[in-house]
Amino acid sequence: MNSQIAPRIPASPMDQFNYALRELGEQSMHFVIAFDGQIDEMQLKHACAATLAVVPVLGCRFVEVDAPYWERITSFNADDLVRIHPSVDRDLDLQKVLIAPIDPATSPPVRLDIIRSESRDTLCITVHHAAMDAYGLIVYAQLLASCYRDPGAWRNYLSPCPDRSLAGVLSRFSLQERVPVITPPAPMYPGWTFPAGPGDGKNRAFAIRTLSQKRLHAIKNAARFNGATVNDLLLAGFFSALCDYIHPQPGLFVPIILSIDLRRYLNREKPAPDTMDTQANGASTSLPLDAITNRSVAFNVLMPTGTRSFDDRIREATAAMRVHKANNPGLASAIDIESFGYANFTGICERVRMMKEASADTGANTPFLGNIGILPEASTDFSPTLPVIGAFIAGIVIDPPGVALGVTTFREHLTLSIGYGCDAIPHETMEGFMDTLVGYFPV
Repeated sequence: MNSQIAPRIPASPMDQFNYALRELGEQSMHFVIAFDGQIDEMQLKHACAATLAVVPVLGCRFVEVDAPYWERITSFNADDLVRIHPSVDRDLDLQKVLIAPIDPATSPPVRLDIIRSESRDTLCITVHHAAMDAYGLIVYAQLLASCYRDPGAWRNYLSPCPDRSLAGVLSRFSLQERVPVITPPAPMYPGWTFPAGPGDGKNRAFAIRTLSQKRLHAIKNAARFNGATVNDLLLAGFFSALCDYIHPQPGLFVPIILSIDLRRYLNREKPAPDTMDTQANGASTSLPLDAITNRSVAFNVLMPTGTRSFDDRIREATAAMRVHKANNPGLASAIDIESFGYANFTGICERVRMMKEASADTGANTPFLGNIGILPEASTDFSPTLPVIGAFIAGIVIDPPGVALGVTTFREHLTLSIGYGCDAIPHETMEGFMDTLVGYFPV
């Protein structure tokens, strides 16, 4: 469709890092949309092909060299990216789709699966983290829905391939601001890790809970009562449930990794020209297509152990987050990742190898919380004749003993999901943990 697509696209340091993290777990993400009706398979295939013309990286494979790049694949048919799974047990078949990996070294970093029952479809849009983060997936779903509704819509979105680096974020800060106050690295306390048995974690499963509108309103009210955010309350609940399962020694501060979307800084007033670097190119369309990339990083939040009430935990989570919010959270990670440059993939792989060795040596693996936020209606609006029942995003899977909790909200329903290695963490253990976690939230 787009004859101007370059055969190669440089892989940004963020792309490279998220690709290298495959050594620590499965880096695929999934946007799950349940319809009250059936989607048109051929129409979806045409829409998928159209999105590859608009977002060239999705028609490429990742090439591992000193300066990695995305190489256009000319030997595949976009139709092959759409698969239909006849189903009599939607939940069971959704599990099978969620655990099916994507290898961006050999195939495009996107896949569309339709789980089809007698009268209803569930669409699972799967992408690899090397190509985009969760917000990028939300925007991609919106693009896919637009091209499904209007087969010619893709022509409105064609634009030069945007800068996939974090330079556009860093350009918003002066050189002085680029040296933020950084919390010292959290010690990897032996035992501060989710309980897991032997097993390499390659057999995976997902534990999923969706809370009602009434429950979400109770969570919001509790957050307001405590002068906190919903994210603070989620952090407090996750930490409390982890303590119930890990039983850490009291009197310590232990880490939880949180994700942060650096796009929050892109609306910030730009500094003087002499302190700026190259800026990211924004597409001049109604969709922020330059967002279909990687602009999210992670940082540690330290939480105190010991016996406390849940209200105390909420206040402690709020205080811990307040410290980070005052110091440009995520900026240190952005500087660190960009410092590798485009031609130091060996250094990035070495960093990931050291992370893996540290986890193996200490027996610890810091838990991860990713609050992705509210899913917009536009990302599920494929057709006015195809009503949507529900939607959520399931995130990456960290190899045991790691756990990564992903949270999304759609139509005032909160969905929590954890992917895990079920050969090391029994199904009953993870399901029990999810029940414990949900039990901390107000009713």
